[in-house]
Amino acid sequence: MSQDIIVQKINENIEIAVKNGRYLALKTHRMTDTVEKHIQYALESILKKTEHERYIHSLYTILKELVINGCKANQKRIFFEEKGYNISDPEDYKKGMEEYKKHFSEEMAIEYGKKAKQKGLYVLIDFEFDENGLRIEVVNNSTIAEQEEKVMREKLKRAMGYNDLAEFYMDQAMQGEAEGAGLGLALVIILLKGEGIDPNYFRIIIDKDKTIARLEIPFTENFVSKRRSQRVI
Repeated sequence: MSQDIIVQKINENIEIAVKNGRYLALKTHRMTDTVEKHIQYALESILKKTEHERYIHSLYTILKELVINGCKANQKRIFFEEKGYNISDPEDYKKGMEEYKKHFSEEMAIEYGKKAKQKGLYVLIDFEFDENGLRIEVVNNSTIAEQEEKVMREKLKRAMGYNDLAEFYMDQAMQGEAEGAGLGLALVIILLKGEGIDPNYFRIIIDKDKTIARLEIPFTENFVSKRRSQRVI
């Protein structure tokens, strides 16, 4: 069976699930062109059904960023394990990240995506939707180290203050920070603000064995935001 036929059949299953229900789940181990197409098709199908297609470009950009981040987080853990670094040790974490950034490439992403599958590490994309709103959770089944959580909290806090990417880049340059540091979180917040969506509907939840990036999009005033007894950034 050709790749095009496989893609078509998966999209047909996505369409049926969206048409007949209010839940949809997609699972992957790495980001590929095919995975991107399925994510985009799922989002388009949901927004078309709920009559909010105007959000497609912003939400697709956000969702793609979150899935890539989840895949990288899983792959990074495998890299640390292979190199013998303790991700919870500050010194090991610093050395491991320097080496990871130095060697990271598209070829490495493909290789470690396969290793993630072998080790049972995945990224799950959960959609829940109805006429009142859309909830998307991007779950990767590996938690983050304490120092990573601290950095992420700070980046998200700072990202809330930006209204456009030019402002973000200027602030980075003035503070002498590495180009692109925190760009993903800033992009999410700025795109939500651009759509008139309260950025507080975006949350990162830290659990003992997984990390969840949750994005909620209210369609009506009847939408009820989800809250859990978890550490939330």
